Amino acid sequence: MTLTTWAGSHTFRGGPLVRPTSVEEVARVVAGARHVRAVGSRHSFHDLADGPGTLVALDRLDVPLEIRDDDGPGTLGATVTVGAGVRYGELARDLHAAGWALHTMASLPHIAVAGTVATATHGSGDSAVNLAAAVRGLEVVGAGGEVRRLGRDDDELAGSVVALGALGLVTRVTLAIEPTYEVAQEVWLDL
Repeated sequence: MTLTTWAGSHTFRGGPLVRPTSVEEVARVVAGARHVRAVGSRHSFHDLADGPGTLVALDRLDVPLEIRDDDGPGTLGATVTVGAGVRYGELARDLHAAGWALHTMASLPHIAVAGTVATATHGSGDSAVNLAAAVRGLEVVGAGGEVRRLGRDDDELAGSVVALGALGLVTRVTLAIEPTYEVAQEVWLDL
């Protein structure tokens, strides 16, 4: 099997490729491997996830979507927690059905949430902050297979969000959400 970026512009040299279905399985893979690299939805145009060792795709990770609406002083506000491999197109559909939305979206629907966060990918719109700005919590599997959960009140969260995989494999991401809204696109032809 040849594993490339989504555009086919780079071929990964690492291997084997594993697709764990649970956080416990991710922890076993990470603890048992000398080198591990998350490949996500393979949107990057560079070799960040390339090199020796086990490649991990989290697209089959079974983490249920969890929406919380905690109002009041000192609370998180409304959030959604998703598995690392969830793609923005799927997340937008599920959030909209529940009456919620993200502040901005990845410009391509097939991009995985954890990868955009880890690389500080920009969202859509010319005044929106990058996609990592919505992060309110992370679950990370460290080199020994230990699972750490970082929340809004953890001093380490800010430095862990855009980590390029250096701190471990992110398995869950908690994002700020807001009430759903409608957008329109106008296309003018032959001007």
